[in-house]
Amino acid sequence: MTHARKRSRRRRLALAAAVTLTAGSAYAVAQSSALAGVTSHPAQPGATGSPAPGAPGPTGKWISYTPGHLTYGQDAQGNRIPDYSAAGYAGGGVPLPTVPTNVTVPPPSGNDDTAVIQAALDKAAALPLDPNGFRGAVQLAPGKYQIAGSLTINASGVVLRGAGTDAGQTSLVAQNASARTLLTIGGDSRYQTLGTPQPVTDTYVPVGATSLTMQSTAGFKVGDQVVIERPTTQAWIDAIGMNGTWSPNWSLRSERTITAIQGDEITFDAPLTTALEKQYTQASVYHYSFPRINHVGIENLSSDGQAMAADPNYQKDFYNSGFAVFNAVEDSWVSNVTTHHYGDYGVALPSEQSRRISEVHTSALDMVTYLGTSARSFGYLLEGQQNLIQDCTLTAAKIHAFVTEGRQAGPNVFSHCTATTTDVSYDAGGHERWGSGTLYDDVNIQGSLLMVDNGTRGTGHGWSDANSTAWNCRTTGFEVQNPPTAHNWAIGCTGSALKGTDGELESAGTPVGPTSLYDEQLHERQAAAAKKP
Repeated sequence: MTHARKRSRRRRLALAAAVTLTAGSAYAVAQSSALAGVTSHPAQPGATGSPAPGAPGPTGKWISYTPGHLTYGQDAQGNRIPDYSAAGYAGGGVPLPTVPTNVTVPPPSGNDDTAVIQAALDKAAALPLDPNGFRGAVQLAPGKYQIAGSLTINASGVVLRGAGTDAGQTSLVAQNASARTLLTIGGDSRYQTLGTPQPVTDTYVPVGATSLTMQSTAGFKVGDQVVIERPTTQAWIDAIGMNGTWSPNWSLRSERTITAIQGDEITFDAPLTTALEKQYTQASVYHYSFPRINHVGIENLSSDGQAMAADPNYQKDFYNSGFAVFNAVEDSWVSNVTTHHYGDYGVALPSEQSRRISEVHTSALDMVTYLGTSARSFGYLLEGQQNLIQDCTLTAAKIHAFVTEGRQAGPNVFSHCTATTTDVSYDAGGHERWGSGTLYDDVNIQGSLLMVDNGTRGTGHGWSDANSTAWNCRTTGFEVQNPPTAHNWAIGCTGSALKGTDGELESAGTPVGPTSLYDEQLHERQAAAAKKP
């Protein structure tokens, strides 16, 4: 699918090392304290502080491992494999809360239940926030709710919960031959600069860095939320070979929390995933406003979108049906949700405006796409920054299985995910335009993993991945290329190294320990935090 059509469609439908969890983010500190009295879901893999099992290794240039400890190599400029563990709800490693029920929905009526469920969501949205940041859960009964329209959640602290995903438990069943998003969370937002941006004075800030030097830190303090903005320039576009394909009309905006200040140097809570190169661009740091809702959960239910496939424009519009999308939303989650017969973005799309979303224990089954056309939709699509899709299962005939779109500041993570299809020509990997800092972690794809320059294909997709890592991926084949000014890594991946591969390969064909890089990085970050006062 082309970038322009994807963006247009979504607008029609509704945007490193040794980081401490408790001290690294003032927001995380507040949430950790606030949630002290809230029960939580079973921990996600890695959230307990225990590393994933795995044999020692690798011992390559870029990374080596002895049980309990990762050692990172770097290139001459200091670039290294980033720490991806800040991806996920509340910055990663924080158990998902179980929110008390405040609104209940009657059992399915047998007719259209859209208005009844929307009224329950609106009722919950009108409740006051409790000290933990929640208004309450909307509890659905067992059975099949018919949804002829669409549902929305536009307030923080609202959870939509079913009775489970099995047959006879809670299902939202789409009605009408109209392709749409069944559930939209949040609206659109815009960045607003607060105060005067401070130029970054370093000549070069490498990938994986968690500190930089500013012209002045006056007016900044520990705990501040800031944007580190890296404008795209024509000089950089020329350097990476995208002249005539890309235009310098966008920036990478990394939202970070200041964890320490020393002189004019700041340290922040999650690494940069694209280098700041003064020869190509002048980066800056500033306070900002970007309103989002938060603490929204979708859990313990299933949904079926089969009726949408009868839309007469279904194929022409790239199977434009999806269960849920997160727009301007942060610190929220999807857990234990299964979808059937949708056409696009798996279970829930964390859009380009989202941040710190966890999508865990989900399945997108029997997605409705067709082999008789070249058009492919996205299975699990990951956008925004610090987002996590973990423990997911996908089945489809033809699909871009695990994919990102472009211009993402990362870090973003696919972990412990499996895709099975009847058409082995399908693929996974970044789709277009510098999907920066993605981890494909312990991912099993019955097809190819492509981290490449897509050139002028589509709308001029160009470099799809940059400074992304494939770790212990099982594929039929993988093609990993190094963009100019950046790297892509493939470590412990099985399958054939395809023609065109010139990226950073280690232990090709032989899986390494730990099984999951994300789990191990999270474990080591939490262990380091526990040792600090």
